[in-house]
Amino acid sequence: MTRDRSRSRRTVHPDPNAGPDPAAPLPSPRTAAVLAALPVLTVAVASFPVAAGFALAALVGVVAGAALQRRYPSAVDRTLSIADGDPVAAGDR
Repeated sequence: MTRDRSRSRRTVHPDPNAGPDPAAPLPSPRTAAVLAALPVLTVAVASFPVAAGFALAALVGVVAGAALQRRYPSAVDRTLSIADGDPVAAGDR
C-alpha cells in the first residue's frame, strides 16, 4: 500500500488519534485525590446558597414558632381540637 505523500524525515508529527503514552508515570496519590475531590467541591460550592437559605428559613421558623407559642400558648391545641369536636370540619355530614 502506498501513501498519498512521502513521509518527511526531518519532522515527526504525532498521531492525533493516539492515546496517552502507556509508559508515562501515573500522577501522585495527592494529585489524584485533589482531582477526585474537585467534583465534590464544585457541588458543595454550588449547593451552599440553597443550604444557607434552608438553614435561615428553619431558624426564622423556629423563632416565629416560639414567639407564637409564647403569645398564644393554647393556639395549637385549639386548632387541632376543632377537627375532633366539629363534625363538619371532620368531614362527617
